[in-house]
Formats: sequence, C-alpha cells, structure tokens
Amino acid sequence: MAALIGAIAVGQAALPPPELPAAATAELARSVAASKAHRTHVWRDTAPLNADGTLNGYIEIARGDRRKWEYDMARNARVIDRVMPEDPGGYPVNYGFVPQTVSYDGDPFDVLVLGPPLAAGRLVRGVIVALMQMEDENGLDSKVVISPVDRSGRAPQRLTAEDERRIGDYFKRYKQHEPGKFSKVPGWAGPEAGLTFVRMTHAFFRDCRRLPPSAACKVREPPAG
Repeated sequence: MAALIGAIAVGQAALPPPELPAAATAELARSVAASKAHRTHVWRDTAPLNADGTLNGYIEIARGDRRKWEYDMARNARVIDRVMPEDPGGYPVNYGFVPQTVSYDGDPFDVLVLGPPLAAGRLVRGVIVALMQMEDENGLDSKVVISPVDRSGRAPQRLTAEDERRIGDYFKRYKQHEPGKFSKVPGWAGPEAGLTFVRMTHAFFRDCRRLPPSAACKVREPPAG
C-alpha cells in the first residue's frame, strides 16, 4: 500500500500508479456483479469521455449539502451514508464520480464539479480543468476537477486560487471526526494530469474486471482515448 501513497510527480504533472491494489480489484468485481441486476447502469454503461473531449460526471452530492450520499451499485441510485458534522459543514463543491472508472480504493474515480449547486442524481458534461491531489488512510484518493459546459459548449467556470484554498481546506478537515481516518491535500496539478488519471482509472475498469479479484491488477499505460 505504501507505494500507492501519492502520485508519481513529473514536473508539475502527477502520474497515477499503474497498479490497482488487490482490495480494489475485489471491490471492482463486487460492483460489477451488483450492477448486473440492471439492464442499463449509470456507472457501468456510461462512457467517461465524449468524442469532443469532455468528461461525464455523475453528481452524488450538491454543493452545500451536508448529507454524504454514496452510489449504491445494486440499486443503481444514490443512498445516504451519513450526515457530515456542522464542522466541517456542507461540501464546498459539487461532488460525484466518473462512470466506467475504478480508483485505488475500489470506488469510482471522484469528480469535483465547479460552479453553483447542481441537482444531484444526474450526469453533467464538463471540461477538465485540474487534478486535486489527495491521500487518505486507504492511499491515493486524487480527484479530477471539471467545469460544466453551457449550451454553447463553453466552460465558464475557472478554478481560482481561492477555490483551491476553500476546497483543499475542506478535504483536509472533513475526516477529522472519524477515528483512525485522515486526509491530506498535497497539491494541485493541471488538466493533463486530470485526464491521465481518468484514462488510468478507466483502464482499471476495462481490464481489471476480467482478472481474479484476489490479485492486484497492473496496466501498462493509460490508454490514449
């Protein structure tokens, strides 16, 4: 696990480790099995990237909501896991996941969607603007940051220095009331790093579900598309 704590830094970029831990591979197998009850499934059947280069993100938690919603693979819907304490409070940004991905903790790869609160339980299309580097008790837990596109296809939201401070501060503190858990936000990287993480976690989804769930899964390179 120690080898997965933190991404491999190259200049200002951050490259994701090419190996999915055995525990995450097992969780991926459980998620795929649970999704089989549904003919169509948001996580299983939605492409992470579109032909125009935009990313699809499913909103689990609207900005400002203190309820910690999580996606239930068997129900193909959100469920409330818990309510966040008044401190740290509600989520500082719209929060969700990228379909057809699995990250190093076995959950789908997280997405942070900039802008005002968005209705949860739906997909949004956005432009990748950054990667928030993050670590917690389970290892690497980085998150891709996107701006939703408007009707003209433009991405009006920008990740400002104040956004980085506000969002980063929240994710540094949001586990402080949970014994034995921690979180760190060592830094931010650009859109290229965000796209690389999306491609790597999609490669895990695509390739690692075909392997026995008792072993770690290594992919050679993040796919180019």
